[in-house]
Amino acid sequence: MRPTIAKRIIITTGVFFLINVLLLLSIKGFHSSSNRDELISPRGRLVHRNSQTNATNVGWVPSLSNVDVLLPIVVFACNRPRALQTHIEALLRIRKDSQLNPIIVSLDCNDQATIEIAKKFGDKIKTIIELPNLGPLNVPTSHKLLAGYYKIARHYNYSINYVFNTLKYEAIIITEDDLEVSPDFLDYFQVLYSLFKHDKTIWCISAWNDNGIDQKIDRNASLLHRSDFFPGLGWLLTRSVFNEIKSNWPKAFWDDWMRKPEQRRDRVCIRPEVSRTGISPEGKKGVSGGQFYDRYLRRIIKNNDPIDWKSTDVSYLIKDRYDPIFEAHVNACPVITVSDLATTVGDMKCAQIRYSNKKEFIAIADALQIMNDFKDNVARTAYRGVVQCRFGKTRIYVTSNIKPWKSYADIVES
Repeated sequence: MRPTIAKRIIITTGVFFLINVLLLLSIKGFHSSSNRDELISPRGRLVHRNSQTNATNVGWVPSLSNVDVLLPIVVFACNRPRALQTHIEALLRIRKDSQLNPIIVSLDCNDQATIEIAKKFGDKIKTIIELPNLGPLNVPTSHKLLAGYYKIARHYNYSINYVFNTLKYEAIIITEDDLEVSPDFLDYFQVLYSLFKHDKTIWCISAWNDNGIDQKIDRNASLLHRSDFFPGLGWLLTRSVFNEIKSNWPKAFWDDWMRKPEQRRDRVCIRPEVSRTGISPEGKKGVSGGQFYDRYLRRIIKNNDPIDWKSTDVSYLIKDRYDPIFEAHVNACPVITVSDLATTVGDMKCAQIRYSNKKEFIAIADALQIMNDFKDNVARTAYRGVVQCRFGKTRIYVTSNIKPWKSYADIVES
């Protein structure tokens, strides 16, 4: 009799234990790794190459995936051999896995010294793209001095298309030879890539903060933001986005074209508080002639703090979670004026300064010593018309008087 009772107790206990395990797994949103959009990497690790998930309205989202992702690094270069060597060496120092982050170098200009530098790295570079003869550039007479921008746009279009539609990669990290990179540059993109799967309002991930000057940022290296402004300068692009926009690719000024509403379509980029890229002194030698370099670009702070991105929850960046908290926080900050900056701010944690038009915004930006220009009515780093920076110990939100927020098209000149 006793063995029978003991046996029943053991069986009952086992059943309850199994039920509890199943309940726990269901609560945590457990899912099988047999998803058809997931592939196993050559080393047996799970790699996301493509996802067609259409979820946009996310009330509850499971923890974002921390699996390894195949993300090639495409380096654009022309005729700066020393810059290319320095940049590739920096990427190799931080790269942990050549299979997850193969390096592809794309070369324009047919500069022999730069070609030799690329070849010198041997099998550490997976592919070298040398642009074929694409024929003469069609540059308007009024833009003869800007022909370099036409070459760059053609270079980007050709090589991005080649990497996506010939080499068949699903997503790439785009860099340029004059960029410096943070130690966590590649880990940053690895983790943030998962946002594309859960939020279709996100169309790019950038490593750059246009206002990332020391004393204008919080030294919180894990703090990230949504931005309506396309930053570039070390960024993640997907094949689906490129194929959506490529038919209208511009003949010049491709980055400003990316910022137009026809391409952006109310989508955002994710950007860091503390940049993951910096501009090296080689940046003064580019087509732009060092525009903004001394005043802003060379002063951008690049992160050097170790961040455990694999353990960092970035789901707060999903629109349905981010927007209510962002708006509530900004609205809770007292409204001040530019004249209050020197006397009133003090130990205030945050404050708003409001603008009604571009002219007022420029005056505020100049007082705060941040970038003051607009691209298609969007100020650098802006989200829903708000540009944020630090002034002393206070977080300043430069906010539009358009309430409730509607559109950048409503921002007038003066």
